[in-house]
Amino acid sequence: MIDIVPAILVKTRAELDLKVRVVEPFVDRIQIDVIDGRFAQNWTVQPEDLQGFETGLMKEAHLMVNDNEGYAKKFIELGFDMIIVHCESCKDIQKMIKTVKGRGRKMALAFNPQTPVSAVEAYLDDLDMVVAMTVNPGFTGQKFDASVMPKVRELRRMKKDLDIEVDGGMKVGTIKIAAEAGANIFVVGSSIYGFDDKKKAIESLKEDALSAIM
Repeated sequence: MIDIVPAILVKTRAELDLKVRVVEPFVDRIQIDVIDGRFAQNWTVQPEDLQGFETGLMKEAHLMVNDNEGYAKKFIELGFDMIIVHCESCKDIQKMIKTVKGRGRKMALAFNPQTPVSAVEAYLDDLDMVVAMTVNPGFTGQKFDASVMPKVRELRRMKKDLDIEVDGGMKVGTIKIAAEAGANIFVVGSSIYGFDDKKKAIESLKEDALSAIM
């Protein structure tokens, strides 16, 4: 299944509410980027900012943090559907999988551009999704790193039914490249929010992905 996921990287609740509202009619899920200023050099909305946040969309929490366990528990309590942690900062991945899935949530592992696929390989049977980063975490608007695509191909060979999400530099053109490599979920920031017509932007991105598999 092809899916376009708006990436929401903001510092305030007001910004978050606005970004959700303008895409809500056109997508099935959103991803909220959570950065602690330690794992990556930025700071975004924190769990306490999201008290009372509601949407009918599936909610992914992309945790770019050092305290994965603490943050994961808070986002589970906030009702998030998918918890994404980075293999580079998660000290006990198997324990994290048990914690998240034991609470009935979906679990994903992300890896940075320089990280080998072997860092996530042992956990594939227990994961709902793997996130291949084609930029270093922290900021939107970075350039797509095509050197990550062989890793996406390798993941697809390893597990045919795995959801593979690509995050970073996603736009018309690069989404097709990622889809051809085997990805089926695409996290998009500026190529949605940089356009006035959000519906048309999302449709164009989905068409680009579908063109790779038709």
